[in-house]
Amino acid sequence: MVDACAASGIQGIDFRGIGEEIDITKSPLFTTEVDSTLSLLRDNDIEMPCLNTSVTLITPAADRWQMFLEETQRYAQLAARSGTKWLRIFGGKVPKELSRDEARSLAQRHLRQVIKITRPHGCHPLIELHDDWATSSEALELLHEFDPAETGVIWDVEHPHRKGEAITDTAGRLRKFIHHAHIKDSIRNGDTYSAKLLGQGELPLADFQSALRGIGYNAWMCLETEKRWYAAAPEPEESIPQFAGFMRGV
Repeated sequence: MVDACAASGIQGIDFRGIGEEIDITKSPLFTTEVDSTLSLLRDNDIEMPCLNTSVTLITPAADRWQMFLEETQRYAQLAARSGTKWLRIFGGKVPKELSRDEARSLAQRHLRQVIKITRPHGCHPLIELHDDWATSSEALELLHEFDPAETGVIWDVEHPHRKGEAITDTAGRLRKFIHHAHIKDSIRNGDTYSAKLLGQGELPLADFQSALRGIGYNAWMCLETEKRWYAAAPEPEESIPQFAGFMRGV
């Protein structure tokens, strides 16, 4: 991964698992070997802007939520060590046994707990626009009471668009909460989607870039590859240099 990024002039990696392990805080690369890993990244001028957790705010089961709190603690400690500013979390789906208001209240309560854990480590949780909180109005249900300095969103170009929200609406309504961005491309096949190289799918990537510039966004742009979940997605040997070329082109 490091060699591929260095070869393309890419300056950051947002890790989401290593090999079979989805939680990098359980991998030797980020536990017993963490000093060597961070040294390798530094030597290649590669940062870790955001660490991708599996923490999901709408988690009614107390024992499972305790596991997520422990995961938050591990990632926050790694963030402090690596100089990472953001931790990606999910809002989650509203379960059948809860109303939307009940789910929102639970999510807000849990988000406050996450912020309390991360704040001393100098990092902050960002909710990815995903699941039942993909559009700006849905995200603001969760975030309107929070300070953008302590939390916010990762704008994934796909999910609000697939729910029918205009790019300009997402940007305008969430302007102060957008701290990180995921770019990808895909095409719809009935009820499923196929990952494509940037510019070869149907997502409005030019509008996405324009909207980000319009709100003064000057932070990271992360290629979210779907290879772990979609075997037919482009291989990294192709998608990584193509991402670098595409972004320089725009």
